Amino acid sequence: MKTITRFAILALLAAGIGCEKSMAGVPGGRKLTLFKPANQALKQGETNDIPVMIRRENFDGDVRVAFENLPAGISVIGVNPIAAGKDREVFTLHAAPDARLVGNHMASITVEGPDGLKATEHFGISVAARKVAEK
Repeated sequence: MKTITRFAILALLAAGIGCEKSMAGVPGGRKLTLFKPANQALKQGETNDIPVMIRRENFDGDVRVAFENLPAGISVIGVNPIAAGKDREVFTLHAAPDARLVGNHMASITVEGPDGLKATEHFGISVAARKVAEK
């Protein structure tokens, strides 16, 4: 069992080494890192969860989150900060029934901490037509 656990931890670490991320730092050693979220694919009228992961160094306050440049008809339900002590929050994207159909539209997410710490990553959003039920 210990071997399996060690292997799982090593696999996660190896996967994380190649991750895209943005980092911001200020004097005093405070740093905020935002890991690139996965690209998202939705159909009109659907919702999709998007996990957002960060890493704080030398501070423990809330981190504000903002989504920008979303395609027309796409919104984020309930954007709350990532609370102190947490390194992950799941947000929900919603595609309106008439959301614009797009393929790999580049949106961005920005996280902000104290003292001007700010990091931004880009991710793709694709919106497909919803299937109409056959009669």
